[in-house]
Amino acid sequence: MSVSINLFDIPAATSAYIDDQVEVKVSRVTGNLQRGEDGTYTVKVINAPDPTGVRLTEVSLHITVEPTGIALLKPPGSALLFPRATADTSDPRLSTSDRVDEMFVFFVSSDGEFEPNATLDVGEVLELELEFEANDVGTAAINCHIHASVNPDDLFPRSGGTNGSRNGR
Repeated sequence: MSVSINLFDIPAATSAYIDDQVEVKVSRVTGNLQRGEDGTYTVKVINAPDPTGVRLTEVSLHITVEPTGIALLKPPGSALLFPRATADTSDPRLSTSDRVDEMFVFFVSSDGEFEPNATLDVGEVLELELEFEANDVGTAAINCHIHASVNPDDLFPRSGGTNGSRNGR
């Protein structure tokens, strides 16, 4: 028996997994605000449970407001969250006094020592309450999607399972 695995398919498979198996919701958005008033919203990310779930690493959130100008996102000030204007982790951190219509939120790299962190285990739920500021009259939608990677060692573990074997005849 022969099994073919194309490792170059892992990025596409990771993207498909995130699209199909990871749930991202923005909810509990404060409504009916006047210009200059602050509101909150909740971002909830749910990774798929066993048996279909896969551990995600290098997790970050891309949060946007549409249409622009009606509400502005307030970057979080937590020491565990690193808001940036772009997806580049070497870009400067946004200040808590900045008001933006788009931000990327990165997490501290940790293997469970701190929560939240840049790993989303199988079945894990990540929930954050973040803030925004009303900027103009109208209705705006706050959107979020996740960026993440899958470590090949999580797909093909070296231990913890049974190895296939066969005796020669």
